Amino acid sequence: MTIDAPRADGAASGMRRVQFSQLGGPEVLEMVPLQLEALPPGHVRVQIRTIGLNRFEALFRRDHYVIAPTLPATLGVEAAGSLIEIASDVDGFQVGDRVAILPIQSPTVGTGTYATHADVPVEALVHIADHRSDEEEAATWMAGLQAYTLATKVPVSAGDTVIVTAGTSSVGTALIQIAHDLGATVIATTRTAARKSELVALGADHAIATDNEDLAGMVATITGGRGATVVYDTVGGPLLSALVDATAQFGHVLCYGAQTSPDIRAARVDVPLVALDRKSISFVDLFELVEFPDRLAAAKSYIIDARERGALTIGIDRVLAFDDVQEAHRILESGRLAGKLLLSVT
Repeated sequence: MTIDAPRADGAASGMRRVQFSQLGGPEVLEMVPLQLEALPPGHVRVQIRTIGLNRFEALFRRDHYVIAPTLPATLGVEAAGSLIEIASDVDGFQVGDRVAILPIQSPTVGTGTYATHADVPVEALVHIADHRSDEEEAATWMAGLQAYTLATKVPVSAGDTVIVTAGTSSVGTALIQIAHDLGATVIATTRTAARKSELVALGADHAIATDNEDLAGMVATITGGRGATVVYDTVGGPLLSALVDATAQFGHVLCYGAQTSPDIRAARVDVPLVALDRKSISFVDLFELVEFPDRLAAAKSYIIDARERGALTIGIDRVLAFDDVQEAHRILESGRLAGKLLLSVT
């Protein structure tokens, strides 16, 4: 089934995508004509309008991600747009449907979402409700699914206290809101005191500026000396020792990134062994969830419901034009974001 299907000749059809043919900074990203082959079984073709960007894509561009790129490499795992072609064996979707593309593959989904068009497996799609914008959808799913994965790895509920580092990031924002929705008391951290008010506005019960405040001491005061039940950390480095100190007996530190390391593969855990007595540290990735259909279905159901109840809202830092992808990656690498960074395709 097809409507105005793009021609195979990318230059003639106006189809484009971002790729890089060498490793390096944002300047290696280039816009090239896109040619798509015949649609494979189980796939759909999406005309993309909004693209969600993620920090790991900047790492991938420099070969600092867990998976090495094969050059020339494409990018992109989430976006929003409309269906223009559907394989004959696909059910539940029709040409013209507005859809969000979910990050179910790494480091790209299908042919990659940094593009005007993408061929993706139908399993990566969710319908977009009429009252939801493309921008809201492109901002939601990586952050929401990663946060849900973490928040359900060790179930939390009323009476638990959790710590969320880098609370103003998109995943941090989602973690604050989901943990709060599950009934936990949320302590969120940021580097400087200037951003503590943002954390409280996002729903954190307490905010700590790690550059000039005693993290472990403040957590002890907040929890009556017990410490945090679960810690969600994406910072790593020296902060990790303080987080372990702030963790309760039989508590868990769940790491999902290492912002202090320019290369995720070079990140290390440097914590005194005795500090881990009756505590645990583990690394959690999104694919613990998306590789299992039942868990992914539960996550999608929760996220859709939480948004409708107003319990989950992912803020948008800014929206740049598709052709400004190099500038977008400079912003990604700066780390100075308050919400999701998006590209608009016209």
